[in-house]
Amino acid sequence: MDNNRLRLLFNKYLNGTLTEPEAVEFDTLMEGMEEKEFSGLVDQSVELEENRAFQEDKVFQDIMTRIEEDEPTVVVPLYRRWKYLGKIAAVALLVGVVGYGLWKQETGEERLAVLSPVEGGIDLELPKDDALITLADGKQLSLADVGKDTLHYKGLALLRSDDGTIVMQQNREADFFQADERHRFAAPKGVVLRLMLPDASIVNLNSDSQVEISGSFGKQQREVTLSGEAFFEVAHDKTVPFVVHAKNTVITVLGTQFNMSAYKADRNVATTLLSGSVQVDAAKARLRIKPGQQAQVNSAAGIEVKDKVDMGQVLAWKDGYFRFKEESIKNIMSDLAKWYPIAGVEFKAGSTDLFTGSFKRSKKLSEVLANIEQVSDLRFDIQEGRVVVMK
Repeated sequence: MDNNRLRLLFNKYLNGTLTEPEAVEFDTLMEGMEEKEFSGLVDQSVELEENRAFQEDKVFQDIMTRIEEDEPTVVVPLYRRWKYLGKIAAVALLVGVVGYGLWKQETGEERLAVLSPVEGGIDLELPKDDALITLADGKQLSLADVGKDTLHYKGLALLRSDDGTIVMQQNREADFFQADERHRFAAPKGVVLRLMLPDASIVNLNSDSQVEISGSFGKQQREVTLSGEAFFEVAHDKTVPFVVHAKNTVITVLGTQFNMSAYKADRNVATTLLSGSVQVDAAKARLRIKPGQQAQVNSAAGIEVKDKVDMGQVLAWKDGYFRFKEESIKNIMSDLAKWYPIAGVEFKAGSTDLFTGSFKRSKKLSEVLANIEQVSDLRFDIQEGRVVVMK
């Protein structure tokens, strides 16, 4: 299959510019497409459409007209393909402009709809880009305090690089802080933080997460404690292992790239390996995982390994996206609450629908919820910081 040709036809389809011969060709290509291939096509199209005008009204009317007239169009293979997944409603939002999704109907039929961003609505405001730094002696700094000019304090040096990374350096000759003292870097909801440690390792800290760093980091040990989620790019040092503590899990590496999710609300601690090797320790088990694998430590300290993990979905947050694949509304709301300042979620109605899709985290909460409403029978209301899910 010519992927470039398929991508071209798919984007022409979304823009409503397919010619009749191209529509037949697109129909044939979509007929044999697997789920993974379709997901990749969606992600590529999201990136391609980021800065392009999109004629959502024209495409919507065109699709609806075709459906009503029951003509054999390129929509048909899309229906057929999704029927193999059962009762699924999909939301896939093109960046900042428009979305497209598959609607589940009680009659068993499905239809493709183009969704427009919602104007107005009630939103929970995200905080300003202001991570908080708490040094081992209790001194607090905001991210705004750290500029391109180096800030010196008790043997520490902090500065901000051109790409926004907070660079942390320390005087290796003097002991201003003890090994059991901790420096804490915290990213509030709606903020991500990129931190370079004294050994040149990088910690990409997700929203509503924090990492604590030993006051003597890099001298005789490299140990950090994580709450929340982070992507680690560990500088190789065979003499001093890099150790991450998170809930009931300990990760030990020499130099590698991996993602670790250990939010308080999560049932499992998930470690996903991108490259290199990682040792996972829990009270009842110890093992090593390979690239592409994910180790999940449960509350009973047992370890389960998943193979061939979708790295695009795991690292979507790092790329600035939410990505869902056959997820329930409860799981989706749990992820949204890690980014948006949602005080709580109340479910007055349940749903068996599963959602698959991708959208940028820069979207307003009201837009995200409104688009879910349009592809399901659910309704959402924001009341005093809480989201109420109902029908």
